[in-house]
Amino acid sequence: MRNAKTIGIVAGLVAGLIIAWLGFAKFLVVALCVLIGWFVAKVYLGEIDLLDAYERFQSGRGRKPRS
Repeated sequence: MRNAKTIGIVAGLVAGLIIAWLGFAKFLVVALCVLIGWFVAKVYLGEIDLLDAYERFQSGRGRKPRS
């Protein structure tokens, strides 16, 4: 496993290069696409259960707001 500092440095370098090359708005689009890809991969590998997450979301919606 790689060192967390090294991963952070490389991620920051890549993010900085994308921002410098494409601009900040396009960087946000790229970051959103990466986030969506990460989420899809987690669902595909079974690390995130969409049905369970949906049921948890629905069970919390019926509660009354706190005073």
